[in-house]
Amino acid sequence: MQKWKKTTYMMAIYLFLLELRPLDPFTTAYLLGPDANLSLNEIATSIEYIKTYASLFTSVLMFMTADYFLYKPNIIFLTVCPCISYFLMTGSPSLTQLRVSAFGIGAIYSGDMMGLCYLYAKIDVEKYQMATGIVTAAIQLGKVVGDVSAQITVNATGGIYTILPYFNVFSLLLASVWASFFPSIERKNGKLKSKETCEKSSLLEYDVENKTKHFEQNRNTIEIDKEHKTVVFFSEEIWINFKSSYSNPIVLKKSLWYIMGMGAQILVLSNINVLYSYVVKKPGNHDKLSNGLAEAMVTLSGAAGAYLIGKIKCDWTRYGDIFTAFCSIVMGTLMMSCYFYNRLIFIYLTYVLYGLICQMHFVVVYSEIAKHLKKQCYSLVIEFNFFASLILVSFLTLILIQYNFMGITIPGRFLVIGGLYSTLGIIFLFIYLFEIGKK
Repeated sequence: MQKWKKTTYMMAIYLFLLELRPLDPFTTAYLLGPDANLSLNEIATSIEYIKTYASLFTSVLMFMTADYFLYKPNIIFLTVCPCISYFLMTGSPSLTQLRVSAFGIGAIYSGDMMGLCYLYAKIDVEKYQMATGIVTAAIQLGKVVGDVSAQITVNATGGIYTILPYFNVFSLLLASVWASFFPSIERKNGKLKSKETCEKSSLLEYDVENKTKHFEQNRNTIEIDKEHKTVVFFSEEIWINFKSSYSNPIVLKKSLWYIMGMGAQILVLSNINVLYSYVVKKPGNHDKLSNGLAEAMVTLSGAAGAYLIGKIKCDWTRYGDIFTAFCSIVMGTLMMSCYFYNRLIFIYLTYVLYGLICQMHFVVVYSEIAKHLKKQCYSLVIEFNFFASLILVSFLTLILIQYNFMGITIPGRFLVIGGLYSTLGIIFLFIYLFEIGKK
């Protein structure tokens, strides 16, 4: 087996196990049930926003340290931490336990991105799109298996969710063990080997080269004081890599979409379960929750879309903007339509289509950003983008959920999310037309 395939499949197995979390589609129902005994308002205001802030803290920690520690220790940390957190949810947890567990679970959202950073550092650039498609499909398949097993368990127990947190703990424990077998990434002269095609992509190349030479000339002096080296050399190198990466127009453009698009997706994932329960509790509604089945369909369609788009050969430099515009507008329309539905079946179908388009587009975004980065900049850029998206999510969470100054209802949140996607689509449509006009 080719080396890149072996690395890709190892990462695919890890991400499959990481996403195999049967509790997730029934988290709200579990917290409303007799085990946790919370109200819908407590869940929406006291639990979900903690996950957002935990993700924010974790993303800062990751983009500051992951390229330095070469990903593997970070991957293990991001797996063990939520494993312990889900264990805290077992039995009859108190509100304090649930808040602590919510903080730990928030760390899991960086796991997928850290896995991609490790993968990109181990394989060649021409394999990025195909490898991204494979591991994204594995992520979605992990969710499918978790969602189906959750639905089967809930149906078999007559709507009892008590055992689901134990499934999450077991899956993450297996993922932690598997991650420990990952081969370490070797440093060459203190750095990962950079791709030559990307060294010249920066508009600040001359300044970066001079400062890099300056660091090399003073390496011996810096190493005399190890603490000083860690703080000064490491932080200045991060800043130089940061400027070098974002001076590439493709990286900058895709990153801006990623920041807003990922933020919108996080809001969808955080609120979709709450929307299900809100619709079911409406007077006269007799729908039964089939969240596990619905989530399975969403992730299965997302896996198929991610795998297929990974095999498509296309000049994304030329057609990427119009593809982004189309996907964004469609996703925005789908999310805004959730405001008007009073039946779960329509929300489920809308969510399935959203999952298909969303995963296809993220494969292209991830691979196109990675193709234009130096190898020592993967987690710096990808995790910083995630951090910036969480800043956006935190701001919207304060406005829409925690304080809700404008009195927006739970369905109304999806009008805001859909509007965010649609705005992105219009912006990228104008960018595409502007660039076509110049040519």
